[in-house]
Amino acid sequence: MSNPANAAGIASSAVSAYLQTTDYPLPPITFQYNPSGLKEDIEARFRKNSLPSRPGGSGQIYIGTGPSSMNVAIQLDAFAIPPVPPTAVIEQLKVMMNPTLISLGQGQGRPPMVMFGWGANVIMDQAVITKLSISHERFLLGVPTRATATVTLMSVPLGNLPGTNPTSGGLATRRTRTVVEGDSLASIAYQEYEDPNYWRALAEANDIDDPMRVKTGMVLLIPEKRDAQTLLGETV
Repeated sequence: MSNPANAAGIASSAVSAYLQTTDYPLPPITFQYNPSGLKEDIEARFRKNSLPSRPGGSGQIYIGTGPSSMNVAIQLDAFAIPPVPPTAVIEQLKVMMNPTLISLGQGQGRPPMVMFGWGANVIMDQAVITKLSISHERFLLGVPTRATATVTLMSVPLGNLPGTNPTSGGLATRRTRTVVEGDSLASIAYQEYEDPNYWRALAEANDIDDPMRVKTGMVLLIPEKRDAQTLLGETV
């Protein structure tokens, strides 16, 4: 007599997870082996209180939650069924991190949006890949045949941040921009707000402690100017 739990496990394993970009006509990356687990990180966001601290008071003001992030491991095996060369999937993942041609034409440098799902369950309907780590594990005549590609996804939902609104000090939008070579927070602030002094708002919105450590490929949240002024403590 069959075990119903085993039958359910076999059925669920037959449903594949996938990662797909919604900006390019590329086929989805269908996982050969489903993830053994998923971990989602959500952080609270604070900004410094410009008012003098009071006894028992806090020097920070809560402004809501930041974008959720998730690390997803994709196991690649050239001898699995169906066989897929790891290098082909890795190159497709790299394309998913490059700025789209349309965004470059608009002077924004936005990476393509991706969707991560598992069968009928859409886990992240709109996200960007902020990091790609590749571990090559087996080779055949110098060609990688087995690898694990771990992608870090940052959600970019439409609308307001959960639990915040523009009048309560939250960031009203989640527009993103990828840092390209030669960018600095000051140059990005000038392009976005016509004022390089707004680099402090970009640093605050992205939890950047050292503005000199902005690296090519980083994905920055770009708040609307009204929200940037709020982060700087200016009167709107």
